[in-house]
Amino acid sequence: MKKCVAIAFIAWALAMTALGQRTPFFSQYPARVEKARAKSINFKQPNNRTYKTRLSEALRGGVNFAGHYIIVGWGCGTGCTNAAVIDARTGNVAWPIQFYNVDASYGDGYSDEQIEFRKNSRLMIIHGRPGSANENDQNKPGDYYYEWRNNSFRRLKFVEKK
Repeated sequence: MKKCVAIAFIAWALAMTALGQRTPFFSQYPARVEKARAKSINFKQPNNRTYKTRLSEALRGGVNFAGHYIIVGWGCGTGCTNAAVIDARTGNVAWPIQFYNVDASYGDGYSDEQIEFRKNSRLMIIHGRPGSANENDQNKPGDYYYEWRNNSFRRLKFVEKK
C-alpha cells in the first residue's frame, strides 16, 4: 500500500512539474480583430518623425496584432531588429523597451523569426534576446513570452535556449 501511495505521489509531482513548464500559446490570449484604421500616425509623439516612412507604410498595411494594433519592425544591423506598436484606432505609437535592438542570438545559432505574433492574440514571443538589459535574464538567449496589456508588454515566461 505504501508503495502505491509513493508511486501515485511521484506521478502527481511529475505531472505538476510538467504543467508548470507549459509555455503560453496564442489562443490563451484572444483579441477580437477590428478593421480599425487611423487616418495617420500621431507625429507629435517623440521618435515618430524619425520613422515616418516605416510607420506610415505599416498603418496602410492594417492590423496584424492584438485586434487593433500593428507591429512594425526594421533592421538595425546583423541579427538585430527594432520595432514599434501602432494603435490602428488612434495612430499613436508605443515604443516598448523589449523592441529596442532585439538580438537574434538563439543558442548556438540565430533565430529566423525574432518576433512572433498574431492579429487575433495579445501574446507576443521574442526568439533570441529582448532589447532591454533589464528584461533579458542576464542576456540569456531563449523564448520570451509577453502579453500586451495597457500599451505595454508584461512578461509571462522565459524558456532558456542552450
